[in-house]
Amino acid sequence: MKVVVVMFLYLMSGDVVKLPVTLIADQSCNDKFIELVQPTEVGTGVLYKGVQVWAHYCKKGNGEWVR
Repeated sequence: MKVVVVMFLYLMSGDVVKLPVTLIADQSCNDKFIELVQPTEVGTGVLYKGVQVWAHYCKKGNGEWVR
């Protein structure tokens, strides 16, 4: 089963990125997050398109939180 949700990424630059993502069966929001980001050189954070990510979460179209 596939579910389309919106992933919100809060970047250190102050921007908020809203990404529509598809989760497959038994895939969590965190699993998809790890697929989309890259670790920093020192390994203390992650980058999305070269900008450090401060926080993230996912919601369904009806506003329900996704784990």
